[in-house]
Amino acid sequence: MKTFALILVPLLGVAAAAPADIDALIDAARAAPGEFAADAMIRIAGTDTIEKARKIELLEQAFQRASGAQQPFRRHAVPLRLDGSSTYWNRVYNQDLDALSLRLRAIEAMLPLDGRKAADLFAQIPPLRFPQLKCEDFLVYDPGRFYDVLGSIANQDPEPAKLLRKYAGAAASPVQLAPMARVLAAAHGAAHIEDSDFQALAASFASAMGKVSGDDRSFTFATSLGKEIQALAEECKRRHVTPLPLIEGYRLYLVVNFSGSRCADDDQLQTGQQSFGIYTGQPAEMVAANFIAFFNEKLRMPPLAPIQEQEATPARLEGVAAGLHFCEDEPCKKFVEQFHELVFGASGTPLPPAERNTPEWQGKLKARLTALSEWKDPGSAGAAEYYREKSGAFSELLNLAQNGPNRELVLRAWLDFVKQNPFQKVNRIEWFLPVNALIGRVGLDPGGLGKFAEELRKVNDPLIALYADLEAVAPRTPDRILPLL
Repeated sequence: MKTFALILVPLLGVAAAAPADIDALIDAARAAPGEFAADAMIRIAGTDTIEKARKIELLEQAFQRASGAQQPFRRHAVPLRLDGSSTYWNRVYNQDLDALSLRLRAIEAMLPLDGRKAADLFAQIPPLRFPQLKCEDFLVYDPGRFYDVLGSIANQDPEPAKLLRKYAGAAASPVQLAPMARVLAAAHGAAHIEDSDFQALAASFASAMGKVSGDDRSFTFATSLGKEIQALAEECKRRHVTPLPLIEGYRLYLVVNFSGSRCADDDQLQTGQQSFGIYTGQPAEMVAANFIAFFNEKLRMPPLAPIQEQEATPARLEGVAAGLHFCEDEPCKKFVEQFHELVFGASGTPLPPAERNTPEWQGKLKARLTALSEWKDPGSAGAAEYYREKSGAFSELLNLAQNGPNRELVLRAWLDFVKQNPFQKVNRIEWFLPVNALIGRVGLDPGGLGKFAEELRKVNDPLIALYADLEAVAPRTPDRILPLL
């Protein structure tokens, strides 16, 4: 979600702070709710001050505590042209605080320490079973990391074919197909997979792919499959294995899904630059044409017939994504209108940065903070939107305020709003996003906001204090913080 205006993030380095006692920090982590306990222990285990045996112990505990996370899987917002909230939801899930991501992070950290134990932990993850989405849904499941870790485990497994056999034929959602195909196509790195075993794996995958249907939202989003099927077909040829069953399974998958019930807003999907691996920047209404042209021109092999237009004509169109819109209530609209006065002059041109040093502009900033304090929670019916929109408003004011008393005023007002906010119980990772971003901003700007770090560590909210201490002991690199802002 773009919140309101420009994003200006100071990037001056990682905060330097006196680290908290490591044992006390671990105790605080263990006392936190599941996703935060697991996340904190993984980060602590990644520090140089922890010996190997204790790292392993912490990672095992993190793997187990991940089961207490509220959200089971990472998700990704479908990029619809009329949607202003996609980037917001992606930031929420970019925190990697869902149960599956936390388990996989623990395994990834375990791999260089104890490969056998990492494999044992991976085997404990239940088979992936994603509910079929409806057209009203706009968040699709994102299992890419699971298959990346599967590939890493397979590369060091003495019997990789046996391991991969468990997963090759288990894909049941469109979003599982491309990453599983990628794992199989990369199996040439495991030289001990015999060609006959590889042929069986490809056939099992092709059979499962031909049965995947009934989830148009995920099907339309999973645009990279054609590219991965092409790579897997090339690996089949390299091994002197016929790719025909694979291509036939992919043809069936396309026909069944294109000719079934489709979402009425598929034409609003922004496919982006990675569409199908070959078409870039195409409008969404070309999705079907691109899929089919790629199959017919790049993948099809005799005796398979080209896919005809009538085979890809939807049986019916039904349903559109719901709950996408942002800032439609009057308090939010009013703030946006007032916020524009801080960004643009009377002529509509952007105000120069020097303007923000004037007493008049600083008075307007304080007036906006006062308006935010008067923006009240409408109750349970709109609690999520209220928290989301008001947090976004604080974030935008912080972007504009220059270092000094006014910026600290915004920071403290934002902190007072989020700490022990009732929404923390409703959706922990969504509540945590602005907290996470706020702590990250302080870490990225030690020169301007560094003194605020100590205030965060002493705040009377145990989770905020935990993560402020954690940032001092296990600071994140800018590439881990910037996607959250």
